[in-house]
Amino acid sequence: MTTKELILNTAKEMIAEVGFHRTTTASLAKQANISEGTIYRHFESKEEILLQILRDLEESYSRFIVQCRDTTDGAYGTIEKVLESHLSFVRENEADIKIVLSTYGILDAAKKSMASLIYRMESFFEDCLRKAKAKDSIQEGVPERQTALILVTLLFGLMRLKLYWPEVEDLAAPAVDFCRRSLIK
Repeated sequence: MTTKELILNTAKEMIAEVGFHRTTTASLAKQANISEGTIYRHFESKEEILLQILRDLEESYSRFIVQCRDTTDGAYGTIEKVLESHLSFVRENEADIKIVLSTYGILDAAKKSMASLIYRMESFFEDCLRKAKAKDSIQEGVPERQTALILVTLLFGLMRLKLYWPEVEDLAAPAVDFCRRSLIK
C-alpha cells in the first residue's frame, strides 16, 4: 500500500467514525503512524483528502453501474439483482457512503457527489424499467421517472438502515416483494 493509499484509507475510517470536522490532520497522521508533513506532501488540505475520497467513490460507482447495466435485462429477477447488488456495493464501500451522507449538508463537494450518485441511480433504474416494459414484464402505466425516483428513495432508506441501524431487521427481501407486487405483471 502506498503512503497516499494509507492516508486515504485511514481518513475514510476516521471520518466515517468521528466525522469530517472532528478528524484533524494531526489525528490522521497519528492514526496512520506518519508525520503530518507526510500528509501535506500528498494533499494540500483535509478538504482535498475528502474530495479524493468522493472522487474515488464516484468512479467506483460508475464502474459498478456499467457492470449492473450489462447484467440486468428487465426480465424476472431484475429487482432482486438490482437491490442485492446495490446493497452489496454499500457493504463494500460502507465508510465512503457514510462520508457522503455525513458531509452532504456541510460541504458543496459532498452535495455534488450525492447529486451525481442519485442521478446515476435514477438513470439506471429508468433504464431497467424501460427494459422491463420492452419485455412486457411490468404493469401498464408505470411512470418510469417517478418510479425510478421512488426506487432510489427506497434504496437510500435501506442503505441508511444497514449503515446506521444494523440491529434493525433486514428489510431487503420485503422491499423486493413490495416492488414485485407494485410493478411486475
